[in-house]
Amino acid sequence: MSSPLQSHENRQFIQFLPEVKAYIAELEHQDLWWSTVGMVGKINNENIDSQLLESIVETQKEFQNLRDIMINELISRYRNQANSEIILKTQTAIDIVIRNLFERTADVGFLAVDDDLIDYLTVENKCKEQAEFIQNRIKEYVAKYSVYSDIALVKPNGDICATLNPQNTIKHSDDPIIQEALNSNADYLEVYRHSDLFAYQETSLIYAKKMCHINDKGESTDVGVLCLSFNFNDEMISVFHSLNNGSNHEIMLLGENESVIASSNHQKKPIDKKIVPALSSTPEKRNDTLRFSTKTNGYQGFTGLPWLGHVEIDIQTALTTQANNELNVQIEKSSPLYQHELEQVNIRVSTLLLTVILNGKIMSLKRDVKSFLPILDNFQIISLEIQEIFARFIDHIHQVLVNTILAKIAFSAALSIEIMDRNLYERANDCRWWALNSTFRKILSDHHHGNDISSEQTMILNKKLNYINDLYTVYTNIILYDAYGKILAVSNKSEREIIGSFMPNREDVMHCLKKQDTQEYSVSRFEKSILYNDKHTYIYHAPIKSWNDMTQNVGGIALVFDSEPEFIAMLNDTEPKYSLATIENATFSAFIDRSGKVISSTKNKLTTGQKIEIPQEVLQAENGTNTCFTFNFEGQRYLVGYKVSQGYREYKNSDGYTNDVISLVFTGI
Repeated sequence: MSSPLQSHENRQFIQFLPEVKAYIAELEHQDLWWSTVGMVGKINNENIDSQLLESIVETQKEFQNLRDIMINELISRYRNQANSEIILKTQTAIDIVIRNLFERTADVGFLAVDDDLIDYLTVENKCKEQAEFIQNRIKEYVAKYSVYSDIALVKPNGDICATLNPQNTIKHSDDPIIQEALNSNADYLEVYRHSDLFAYQETSLIYAKKMCHINDKGESTDVGVLCLSFNFNDEMISVFHSLNNGSNHEIMLLGENESVIASSNHQKKPIDKKIVPALSSTPEKRNDTLRFSTKTNGYQGFTGLPWLGHVEIDIQTALTTQANNELNVQIEKSSPLYQHELEQVNIRVSTLLLTVILNGKIMSLKRDVKSFLPILDNFQIISLEIQEIFARFIDHIHQVLVNTILAKIAFSAALSIEIMDRNLYERANDCRWWALNSTFRKILSDHHHGNDISSEQTMILNKKLNYINDLYTVYTNIILYDAYGKILAVSNKSEREIIGSFMPNREDVMHCLKKQDTQEYSVSRFEKSILYNDKHTYIYHAPIKSWNDMTQNVGGIALVFDSEPEFIAMLNDTEPKYSLATIENATFSAFIDRSGKVISSTKNKLTTGQKIEIPQEVLQAENGTNTCFTFNFEGQRYLVGYKVSQGYREYKNSDGYTNDVISLVFTGI
């Protein structure tokens, strides 16, 4: 192995690592002292066996080799710590956005078949009341989803029939996406560029789909295009805030032409700045900066536009060890983290030197060369000092390893709970969106006034629910029920036998039907439900308003969240990765509630509904708390990162819903 003092790359990293420089200085001092003592002994003791002096020289070479191994190992640990954080943040920056945009592809598919919006596009001479009705409908939809900056309803000729944003005064558009959508049977079109549809914005992230009217004969006519403008800038501010959290990483998204489309630092990395991607497997060092770029892993097969996540940070900042080991964790010899190989090399050098010293003392006494004994005493002092330096050195490597793990598990815990909050935010919005559907409202209103629902109406309701469920695949069933909790229609064809029965949890139904505002929703407790094969899940409810009286509820909609695979996927996708298999295999994660009850876990022996004895200070921690603790579980010692949920946008913050969840990430040490 080449000496770090001779390696250009290591020299560049050493200059940013004062701890390493200090060790090098100490070890060079010992090496120099070793050479000096050896030279003095050789000059002044001609009667000493030359082989003994050669042994001293050979042992010194072993010491120098150990020094090089130690220095390289410590530098690699610091670099691994820096690389891990950069890779995690880069991958997260792109993946968390793609997860969000996946939901948008479903939204445009849902709204594009909204009966009222389609009917409005078929009307040639629209009256004021009709225009106000549609304007209010659009506002109602977007009030549930604060992720949209605008919506446009466009006729096939480019005429604008309705928009959401009052700043948008455009009456006609020539944007090619209109004709592209009309000529496409795709579920959605996605573009990111300037558009005259939303001319007041420099760039727009647009989701578009054609809208079709189907007459009584089943004949389809294209009546227009729905265009949703995602509030991209607002979303990226939130993402960057979550990822940086006090650090100095320059986080970016790069567009198709490798220019910046979103940046956490607009002064250094402004929009449209050209960036050369760093698409290697590990961060690249360019000048005094570490850089890393990556494509998205995708979400449920969706990868979005060909964007890249990109992160840059100066090496000095990247390699600065954060003083985050307040737990004062020590690595025991039984731990897979313990550096046994380095310790063995240390012992070998010490043993060789001790052997040289003992042989030298025996030889000195036999040949009566007492003047060599002080030389040997000095070598003994050198041996003890080297052992002490290397002991501190190995402990330092252990602490860097611990700091790396602490940073990983804290970040992973924060990421998993954010993804959970973001995901469930969508669920809370879905139920309120779909409750606005005019077909649902009309049929349930008619039923509420004493009319039986015909088989044809049931088929219509089932079909609409099934279409929605095909778009939003995170539900096992979507259920419509009347004001008495009687099930009227379902999305899941294999569960149609429950139509005509009553919702199993009367309390949840009554709680939903008491909601007065269309912005309100309710969620069941996380518990077993016969609607989910007697497994634990959340069921999201929203009231369905009377067609003629928005103050009266005529029923409700219930969304059965497919919690088991969805929560497992969130945990698996956010678990930290380790190069050491023993550490990787000793890592798992979980969601729990405030009582310690497991919501989901990647560990087979930690099942949903089971209680885990987590410290009370963790269970009672304030929302947003994100740190680590040590924990003994099933006879193994773990470092555990955790974060207490704090909601996302209005979800759990200003919408009246409270449901604290704690994410836990365990790594065995």
